[in-house]
Amino acid sequence: MVTARFLGTVVFLTVAAVTVVLWVLPSSTDYSPSNPRWNGLRSVAREHGATGIDSFDALPSGANTVLVVIPFLPPTAAEVTRLLGFVAAGGTLVLMDDFGAGNAVLEGLGVETRFAGQPLADGLFNHRSARLPRIIDIVPSPLTAGVELLVLNHATAISPLGSLRAVALSSAVSYLDTNDSGRRDAGEPKGPFPVAAVGRIGGGSLVLVADSSLLLNAMLPLGDNRRLAANIFALGGAHPRVLLDEAHLPRRPLDAAKAGLRAGREIISLPLAAFILTTAALAIPLMSLYRPARR
Repeated sequence: MVTARFLGTVVFLTVAAVTVVLWVLPSSTDYSPSNPRWNGLRSVAREHGATGIDSFDALPSGANTVLVVIPFLPPTAAEVTRLLGFVAAGGTLVLMDDFGAGNAVLEGLGVETRFAGQPLADGLFNHRSARLPRIIDIVPSPLTAGVELLVLNHATAISPLGSLRAVALSSAVSYLDTNDSGRRDAGEPKGPFPVAAVGRIGGGSLVLVADSSLLLNAMLPLGDNRRLAANIFALGGAHPRVLLDEAHLPRRPLDAAKAGLRAGREIISLPLAAFILTTAALAIPLMSLYRPARR
């Protein structure tokens, strides 16, 4: 006959095994800093000690913090206000967008610059495809030191530029494929277009990149993309604190489970919780040892 103790042991071992699998299984979510696949950010996260954050509620202040935001999901007005306070206090905000909600952030920050939102294509200067334009018009700046070539992936353009300064531009034969036909048609805007720009807001810096894919594991080795990433993070000083916003990325069930496990680990790490768990772990076996024998 199956005893309650045996069933309890089976349940405990099953839960423990599932927990371990969920903890060690890597994320496959786009732009996740724990995703080792082509569409993740694990390479740049490891190279620069970047950590993911799930909220803007407790953004650190100071000139040594660099925050990367890829806004697939639109931020709330309160979140944009926190971003504005972060930059004004000396932080560096890196906004990487092509067809997401980047313009909502820019509007909330009070700048006139916008992402065009149409696909950038270049039939001549490209990496295997017109939708992977090669950027060779690089403007000298601290952001582009040592950068001679960038490779973008289904990017857009920065237009209008507003008060920001362009530091990288597409070629004169590039164009915005407004009707998504895959070819340049009459009336479509032609380049060059700014694809990276920088400016100041209060005491901090705003960096715009018209491509949300530039830091991906698959894109980082192409051209001088890795060098541009290093220069961006160097805006935070010799020892920058690099944060990657995960709150505005689409989440998969695995990511939600991992977030729950992280929250549970933080609770368990509290002194009171650790004391209760330790006491329970010692008490349960002792209770079974001193259980009165049945007559």
